[in-house]
Amino acid sequence: MNASTRLGSMLLDHFIMVMICMIFFIPTTVTMFSSFAPGGENVPWVPLQHRPMFYFSLLGFAIYFCKDSINGRSIAKRILKMQVVDNRTGRPASPLQCVVRNLFCILWPVEVLVTFGSPDRRIGDMVAGTRVDEFDPANVAQGKSSLKMLITGLLFAYGVILLITMVMALLTPSLPA
Repeated sequence: MNASTRLGSMLLDHFIMVMICMIFFIPTTVTMFSSFAPGGENVPWVPLQHRPMFYFSLLGFAIYFCKDSINGRSIAKRILKMQVVDNRTGRPASPLQCVVRNLFCILWPVEVLVTFGSPDRRIGDMVAGTRVDEFDPANVAQGKSSLKMLITGLLFAYGVILLITMVMALLTPSLPA
């Protein structure tokens, strides 16, 4: 696999997943802007993490981190006929491996640079013990993900996002009311 195909896959995945994340952020944005008072009246500031819809919007990020969890194939990987596989066995990566590898998407610019040198393994792949290969239809039957594994991966991703959010909230000075 060459670096340009891999980078194209990363860009397409990122674009698609950001659009999906935005679906989860629309209700939060609407509730946030609907709290502004007409006429410029002074309304007390409510931090985002104290708004119930904020926790719904975090689900979009959790889904982003689970994008490869169904047989190691995201939407872009299905289009480009690629698959995330376990580096040792060559079988489709588990949902938990996919979440761990995708957590490193936070370092996206660095991941792009690493991909130039190693198109089949970025930093997230090295940590999760995975690689990206061309799709092999024979591999699908071996790697059926159970619903329990998919839910576990989603809950793990949501927990990590929630933890990061709470740490950031603690480190951010609060605005005066």
